[in-house]
Amino acid sequence: MTASIGATHVLCAIGSGTEQVWASARAGIARIGNSHVMDRYFEPISMGLVPEDALGTLTPEIDGLPLPSRARRILRLAAPSFSAVAANLGGPVAVILGLPPLTPAESPWLMRVPEYLQQLTGIAVDRQRSVTLPSGRAAALLALERASQLLKAGAVETVVVGGVDTFLDLRLLSELDVEERILGPRVMDGFIPGEGAAFYVLSAGRSTGSHTGPRVVVNAAASTMDPGHRYGDAPARGEGLAVALGQARQRLEQPVPPVATTFAGFNGESFDAKLWGVARVRHSDFFSAEMVIEHPADKFGDAGAAMGAILVALAAESLRNGTRPGPSLVWAASDREPRACAIVSVVPS
Repeated sequence: MTASIGATHVLCAIGSGTEQVWASARAGIARIGNSHVMDRYFEPISMGLVPEDALGTLTPEIDGLPLPSRARRILRLAAPSFSAVAANLGGPVAVILGLPPLTPAESPWLMRVPEYLQQLTGIAVDRQRSVTLPSGRAAALLALERASQLLKAGAVETVVVGGVDTFLDLRLLSELDVEERILGPRVMDGFIPGEGAAFYVLSAGRSTGSHTGPRVVVNAAASTMDPGHRYGDAPARGEGLAVALGQARQRLEQPVPPVATTFAGFNGESFDAKLWGVARVRHSDFFSAEMVIEHPADKFGDAGAAMGAILVALAAESLRNGTRPGPSLVWAASDREPRACAIVSVVPS
């Protein structure tokens, strides 16, 4: 079944609100600068960070919890974006959320993020049906796949899908620095650490939430686990994204025209180029000859687990205002096994 995308909201270094972020990305506006964090050569690390005055505020109850700094920033990123799309839904809402690839054993706060969002925003959350997926860059697209399954099964009529992450964590940046993955004067094949949050309303019927323009739907979403990932022992054949796209095509209830725009989860590293190349060649019949590729991470850095949700929201915005042709393919790949994609198109009102 197709699911309708309703209200969307994106928060990242180049804006607050999907319209502003998409306008900034289209205009080529980047907001990347030296951070206060130094690398092992005592040079500042370039990052794409959200301004402090755009972040939410923690309640005294949550502020008093023994949460790590990364968790605190994730909650401050997530609260304004979640509130923007869920404030007027009414009743407890299920939240399917992509989060950074941490284990619940070492980071038990991961499982409680929906609960914390309820405390921060005052919006009732259906904790029984809410799900957190700590799977990295592909996590928000895994969340979209899970949400689509819930809607198809009739378990819910409306769900909020999102992703949130930050690289502003000293331990994480230190590990990436040692691995020479952070773009800088000494690293050419690296990425710019960023952060962000994005949420959108997904419904089984017509879209819910405030927005204008034609109806945007998710035609299919799929994911797979690729053993040939960056940290794996298996050969990196780059087949994971091609497999996920094949699954998505099989799940289409009706044929769609060739993909005219791809919102790609590139972060600046060359590793994912092989994934995209294999998928593009194996599914060459699925793409228009004039296809446009959008990879907005070059404007605000790698947003980690928020990337998939950011790309879906931007794809929906571009289809609604006609600034990019559809249908659109959205894809993202995590550092480890998960690869995921979704096909999004517009249905005229």
